[in-house]
This record gives sequence, structure tokens and C-alpha cells, in this order.
Amino acid sequence: MIGQRRNAAAGRNGAGAGAIGSTKDAPRVAPAARVAAGAKISERGRVGGLAVAVGAVTVADDARLLDQAILAGNASLRGRSTLSGWAAAVERAVLDGDAWVFGRAVIKGNASVTGHAQVFGDATVSARAEIDGHAWIHGSATVTGDARVEGRSQIGGQAMICGSALIAGSLRIGGNAVIGDGADIRTAVHYETHLVPSGETVTLYRCQDRSVGIGSSLAGHGPLAAAASADSLGAYLAERIAALGHLWAVEAPAA
Repeated sequence: MIGQRRNAAAGRNGAGAGAIGSTKDAPRVAPAARVAAGAKISERGRVGGLAVAVGAVTVADDARLLDQAILAGNASLRGRSTLSGWAAAVERAVLDGDAWVFGRAVIKGNASVTGHAQVFGDATVSARAEIDGHAWIHGSATVTGDARVEGRSQIGGQAMICGSALIAGSLRIGGNAVIGDGADIRTAVHYETHLVPSGETVTLYRCQDRSVGIGSSLAGHGPLAAAASADSLGAYLAERIAALGHLWAVEAPAA
């Protein structure tokens, strides 16, 4: 995947097939690109390659829509953001700052990708989720709901970050982790995953009130009292929940 990111760099810089020229201070649209149905390209916005901008979309400031990427609905590219590869930003999605979305990633709903964040691979960011800082969302990961991922966090694999979760700091979360309502994850000791006898992956995570939350693809997510009883999870997980609850309860507050 890192190789893919490096190979895609030429697309972000506007090189390769369908390069869009060097004229400054004016919007540019490549001959093979499609701009239709009210799409607005303004300031120094660029649409290159075979990219499509359709609907009430905006490409403004120094933003770039390149390769075969699709911008549709009411989505917008602003700042120095780039949408490239086969990626799509649709509905009311926003890319701003130095954000870069590429590969086959999809940004939709009211989701936003800002700062220096990158979303790539087959990742999806949807609903009202926010990706900021230097965060990476990649693989087949999903960030949805009102979740926020920031700092230098990396979310990959088939992980799902959802609900009201906050993921911050320098973290790598992957596999089949599910982190959702109430989560406040700032270090690697704030969550752990377990494979239960049924074959399901269960994630235990720290909540904002320092209680234990639980997430799984089958049973949902949230603070333990709302999601499931410790006794129903088996002796081992019950022990881990008790240990984590004690650890997080005495933890110093985040700066």
C-alpha cells in the first residue's frame, strides 16, 4: 500500500496522463475531464485527467481533482486538497487543507477530511465523521457516525470507528476492531481486541468517563453497561474488563 501511495504522488502533482498545464491564478480543466450539471471550478482549482465534477460541487482555492476521481452531489474540494485515483467524494463531503484522498476511497454524507489527513485504499468515511491532523485511513477501514480521527492515528484493515468515538495520538488500529460510542482513545493501552470462541472479534476500549466500552460487528458498540454485561462475555473477558476498568480509572487525565 505504501508503494501505491508513492506511485500515486505523480497524480497529486498533476503529472502523467491528462496533465493540466502550468497556468497560474486561473481555474483549469483538462480536455478529457468532465465538468457538468452546475459544477463550479474557481480560483486556481484544477480538474485533470479523466476526472468528473458533476452537480452542485465546488473545486476552489488550489484544490485538485485528478485522474479518474469523481466529485458529485454537493461535495467540495478546497484549500490545497487533492482527490485522485479512482476515489470519490459525494453528497456533502468536504476536503480541505492539504487533505489527500486517493485509491478507491469514498468520502460521503457530511464527512470531512482536512489538515494533512489521507484516506486511501478501499477506505470509507461517511455520515458526519471527521478526519484531521496527519491521520491515515486506509485498507478497507470505515469511519462513520460522529467519529473523529486526528493526530497521527492510522486506521486500517477492516476496522470500524463509529458512533461518537474520538481517536487521537500516534496509533495504529487495524484488524476487525470496532470502536464506537463513548470512546476516547489516545494511546495503544486504551483498547485491545479479543477473538471469542464464536470467531467474532470483540474490542474493549476506554470511554470518555474512563469506563470500559465494548465493540463488535455483531453486538454493536458503546459503554459496557449499555452494550452487554461482563458476565455474558465469559470469564476471561470479564477479568480483562475488570483489570482495564481499574487501569483506566486511576489513569492521569489527558493533557
